[in-house]
Amino acid sequence: MKKIMLFILALCLCVTAFGAAFAETATAEKPAAEMTAEELYQAGLEAFNAEDYGKAMEYFLLAAEQGDGRAVFYIAVMYTRGDGVEQDYGKAFEYYQKAADLGDATALNNMGYMYEEGLGVEQDYARALEYYQKAADLDDAYGYASLGDLYRRGKGVDQDLIKAAECFKKALDQGLDAPEILQAVDELAASLRQAGLDAKDAEDYGKALEYYQLAADLGNAKGLRGIGNLYAGGFGVEQSYDKALEYYHRAADLGDTGALFNVAGMYYLGEGVEQDYGKAFEYYQKAADLGDAEACFNLAIMYHFAEGVEQDYGKAFEYYQKAADLGHATAMNNLGTMYEVGLGVEQDYAKALEYYQMAADGGEAYAYDGFGDLYRGGKGVEQDYAKALEYYSLAAEQGVPNAMFHIGECYELGQGVKKDLDKAAKWYRRALEAGYEPTEEEQVRLKEVLGDEYQPK
Repeated sequence: MKKIMLFILALCLCVTAFGAAFAETATAEKPAAEMTAEELYQAGLEAFNAEDYGKAMEYFLLAAEQGDGRAVFYIAVMYTRGDGVEQDYGKAFEYYQKAADLGDATALNNMGYMYEEGLGVEQDYARALEYYQKAADLDDAYGYASLGDLYRRGKGVDQDLIKAAECFKKALDQGLDAPEILQAVDELAASLRQAGLDAKDAEDYGKALEYYQLAADLGNAKGLRGIGNLYAGGFGVEQSYDKALEYYHRAADLGDTGALFNVAGMYYLGEGVEQDYGKAFEYYQKAADLGDAEACFNLAIMYHFAEGVEQDYGKAFEYYQKAADLGHATAMNNLGTMYEVGLGVEQDYAKALEYYQMAADGGEAYAYDGFGDLYRGGKGVEQDYAKALEYYSLAAEQGVPNAMFHIGECYELGQGVKKDLDKAAKWYRRALEAGYEPTEEEQVRLKEVLGDEYQPK
């Protein structure tokens, strides 16, 4: 975080805006010896903004002789940047000290930076901390931010994310919005949230709440979402879906798609609120509009299975495609199924194969079951029972119930393997235990293979 240059550039932008207001005074034919300190300072500003650094230095030096701390600070700035003079950090430090002695808090901050970076003085984090603290004691926003950065990075002090957050919060409360500092705030907030996640994983929920709250205080939406998660689960706090919704909404107002998704999920499942597919759809749509792949996928599911909306396979396909374009592997698999069956789209085995491959490459186990179906049925590929069984086995190894059932069928029918009803029964049992829901036709066959052991629901 380049604190000196950051402040100076911001300052120069400000003086450019108001320097012209004093142009008449500064350009008046009036000898410098007759000017007041204020007039000299304003004349220096006009010359500085016009990049007439020689004139600017002349006026600032005269104003400084009359005790104008602002002029002293500008002289330090010019030596720091090498504006109209040879860059000289030693001289810059000298004038920052003079400005600080005249009560300029930002000069104290910049002296701290010079100690931190070893510019014109020997690098000394302890001295940097001392000057940053002096600036902060004068309520200087940059002083607070500089202190926060030392604690964030653990430079010259033990790393302390909590102290860092407190310092940055004070800087933000004073309206500090410099891009480099906001970036540091974002990085700190991300570290705090991760600390909260780690604490939650360790079941230290009080610490998790503290870290999430500090991140939230820095304007971090994910910190707010983290607090919502604690209330939703009753982790370290009394479970409160109302509180969870409150924090999720606050995070959502800051554009957090995860919070929108969580609100949608609560309405979808009826957790802490009356189940309302309409509300769920509304929030999934908001998250989807912000590019959330999981929300797009859930909208597709709602259209696919007529949950709160009229069944529309075309719309389902559209949202599966949006989710797939955002890298959602299960959506890719479902697109493959729709092409295989011709659901909401013209049947196309080549496309089905293409999407199953994309899904498999993305780590979706169900895609291997899809491959197995294509090879077993000879759909768009040469029929190959052995290859089908190979793919079913890959899916089954990853816990896919459908694939387990299909392996049972292969053993029952002798497809790609020698017919073996005992092995068929074993795989059917595994599929049922894994949650497979057979069709009425499949229930008849299960009864034949498993006998009285199988009792249809």
